Amino acid sequence: MDQAEQTPPDWLAIGAVGALVVTWGSAFALTDVALTGFGPLAVVSARAGLAAFVLCLAALLTEQGLPRTVEHWVWCGVIGITSLALPFTLLTWAQLTVDSTLAAILISGGPLFVLIFARLILGTPLTLRRVLGFVVGLAGLVVLIGPGALSGLGGDVLAQLACLGTAACYAFSSVLVKRMPPVAPIPATAASQLTAALIILPFGGTAFATEFAVGPALLALVVLGCIQTGAAQLLRFWTVRRAGPVFMASVSYLIPVWAGFVGVAFLGETITPSLVIGFALIISGLLVARPGR
Repeated sequence: MDQAEQTPPDWLAIGAVGALVVTWGSAFALTDVALTGFGPLAVVSARAGLAAFVLCLAALLTEQGLPRTVEHWVWCGVIGITSLALPFTLLTWAQLTVDSTLAAILISGGPLFVLIFARLILGTPLTLRRVLGFVVGLAGLVVLIGPGALSGLGGDVLAQLACLGTAACYAFSSVLVKRMPPVAPIPATAASQLTAALIILPFGGTAFATEFAVGPALLALVVLGCIQTGAAQLLRFWTVRRAGPVFMASVSYLIPVWAGFVGVAFLGETITPSLVIGFALIISGLLVARPGR
């Protein structure tokens, strides 16, 4: 039994994952509200710009500043591209033709990409238990969302590959966060988001000249940028550095579980057999894949 398997549960990291599940799981509803007043390109641009502003302000107020070496800027730049600029662009384009439920299933294959990248880049053991656990979790996600969503497979192949590319980008960036040289979370996250914003804003910033709304849409957009993107990316960076990308990958499967809970508790949705079976499979998969077993 290796050292990682002998350590007790890291409750701080578990709490961080729980906070990310709630934060990112709530982003879908906020995005729907934001899209009532803004187009997709404007929403992506605003999220990137607001996140960069909030994180750079945090770096300034905490007197930590931005990274001071070229090496750190290169790492942060690549992470910014692979965690925000590229996946947001791929997903926005893909969802022009791919149903959102099918896109969710394809993107949630991210943990399997994490296992591959973690093995290649970090040397993390690719154990049968971990692979089996994530496959069971992915099966639970398909049951939870509904197998009917897979009926679109084979349609627009390029768009579906873009969804898988999005999952691969998120997985790759998580592994890079763990691999990069030591740096404080706030400066690193601020630099990453600033890089992504500088790439996205020239293409999407002009959308605000013709698309601008007030009220709920604007409020949702601000929350998406500041909390769901800025604060969440900071917490994601901290969690990956502390517990590793494989541990962090569990977020992909738990977000739909949270969404189902919200639907039952607050929206009056019913508890269906697929909800129960899907939840059971997801939790079982995570229990199988977890360290310390």
